[in-house]
Amino acid sequence: MSCHFASFPTACRERLFALLLSLMFACFLTGCGDDDAAPPPPAGLTYSMTSASYQVGTAIVENRPTASGGAVERYTITPALPAGLSIDAATGVISGTPTAASLSAIYTVAAQNAGGTATARVQIEVRGVASAPAALTYREATVTYSTGAAITANTATSSGGPITTYSVTPALPAGLSLDAQTGAITGTPTAITPAAAYVVTGSNAAGSTTATLQITVQAALVAPASLTFTTTSALYVTTEPITPNAPVATGGPIGTFSVSPSLPAGLSLNTATGVISGTPSAVQSMGVYTITGSNAAGSVQAQVRITVTSRGTWSTAAPLLVPAHYFTATRLNDGRVLVAGGFQGGGSTARAEIYDPAINTWILTGAMQSARSGHTATLLPDGRVLVVGGEAVFSIAVNSAELYDPATGIWTPAGNMSETRENHTATLLQNGKVLIAGGYDGNGGTVFRNSIELFDPVANAWTRMTTTSAVPRAQHAAGLLPGGNVLLMGGVNGSGFVNTAERIAIDDSGTTPEAFPILGNVTLSARLADGSFLVMADGSTSAQRYTPSTSTWTASTMQERRTIPTVTTLADGRVLVAGGATSGGVRATSTEIYNPDTNTWTAGTPMSDGRGAGQAVLLVDGSVLMISGYSGSGEVPSVERFQP
Repeated sequence: MSCHFASFPTACRERLFALLLSLMFACFLTGCGDDDAAPPPPAGLTYSMTSASYQVGTAIVENRPTASGGAVERYTITPALPAGLSIDAATGVISGTPTAASLSAIYTVAAQNAGGTATARVQIEVRGVASAPAALTYREATVTYSTGAAITANTATSSGGPITTYSVTPALPAGLSLDAQTGAITGTPTAITPAAAYVVTGSNAAGSTTATLQITVQAALVAPASLTFTTTSALYVTTEPITPNAPVATGGPIGTFSVSPSLPAGLSLNTATGVISGTPSAVQSMGVYTITGSNAAGSVQAQVRITVTSRGTWSTAAPLLVPAHYFTATRLNDGRVLVAGGFQGGGSTARAEIYDPAINTWILTGAMQSARSGHTATLLPDGRVLVVGGEAVFSIAVNSAELYDPATGIWTPAGNMSETRENHTATLLQNGKVLIAGGYDGNGGTVFRNSIELFDPVANAWTRMTTTSAVPRAQHAAGLLPGGNVLLMGGVNGSGFVNTAERIAIDDSGTTPEAFPILGNVTLSARLADGSFLVMADGSTSAQRYTPSTSTWTASTMQERRTIPTVTTLADGRVLVAGGATSGGVRATSTEIYNPDTNTWTAGTPMSDGRGAGQAVLLVDGSVLMISGYSGSGEVPSVERFQP
């Protein structure tokens, strides 16, 4: 049976419909007719001058980009270039004549196509007088070429004043040439040449700089001999373009580069030059990346460790109903935050408030049975909160404890300790009990405690341990060790700062001394994801990381000295240190972030209000609630929320 559109009988329509269905299914499987598939994104964007110093009124040497990956459709730059300079949206070339002086600033160039974006960092300043070139480097400083094989262009990168002309001494091996304007070395070697040093000079009207290359030409292509990177372990910050990380290779020239696994989001590898560049977009713990450089004769590998941190952002939250300091803040199991007691308007208070992050609201809850500040609050496994000790009235500590039930909003007595104490520590043990250690009572002369007591929530009862700490201590830090014992660290007593640490055996079998390399009035600590502790003390930039398995300490240096800041372990494992009093007693707005992968500190975004002796709580969504505190002249009413 034949089918004609003129008659189009039912059987023909059915056959045509079946044919159309089969064609549609085939196109679904094969993607036929799909001319809109996204190209690969650009990668490894870099500029010939990553840092430049230009002169007002003098036309600059064009700063040209290099990229691999997909073809670039357009270039953009932020912020706007100094007056008189511009970027070609099609080629990415930066050119022009500066018309006004401009301070050194970092500019981010984005190379885009339908598949994605690559970014590069360019640092530019404009001066009233000419600047000499500051530095000159080459992609390959030590290289072995082969006769008859065209080389990959060995490109120059410079900083300082722009280079207007390049020269080389002695003459390059036969077949190779130096571009006098760009400094690039290209060509095809034609004769075997023993290893020799070649000095390239980059000059402008204000001066010159040099780079020395080691070049060998062999009879046949040889494999690369070694590969490293200028930065082998890098810590980058989200939204900030990185300084390009360039490879350093010896042996035969590398034709192509590859990386495994994929670099952090926002970073890319130039497959021709091996340069890592871009702007990281997300926080990431340390990753190890293997870069392979290859030519027809073989390959070589290098590893680069990359960690990405962020400075975070702050936003305003609802203020505490009545501002305070020396209070406690506890995240409840339902995600709300309980603030209890503290120092308000000249004295200790029994007041308690609840913050609901879902609706950004504070409400009053039941008041404690005793006013207290300098106390401790511990979230128990059953969801209740145990509050212990503290100062009820000026210099008079209490021995009472009480329990808060979030279901009812009511406080109930939890018995009395054998001794009064404030500025002690409370540690939730693996068996559900709470260990209370140290502290002091200022009534009738300050008495520092070395006693240790246990609270059993099931029996609602206290037991005084026969074990005591080796020395009395207060304002110290305490941490639960992996084996279940408790480490007491630093603090202060009647003899001054305590420069020891000790392990408390929870089976009441005694203590074990530990070295402690920190001195300070108030010792603060945070537990890290690997079970180690980050420890710091008031008024010092020295921080130490304690590894329980080896009983060793590793030092790092904070960016500021702080007195009574907040210390919060973030959900991603980093640690946020915020506020506190700095030099001269000024309450800081500044923050800093500890990166455990690199054991280094980076500046965080500052808060709106300076404060010390406040409280910070990690919320369920990973943000941090910064609550009230003291400004030096009174309580700080504001509350802020930090997004890591």
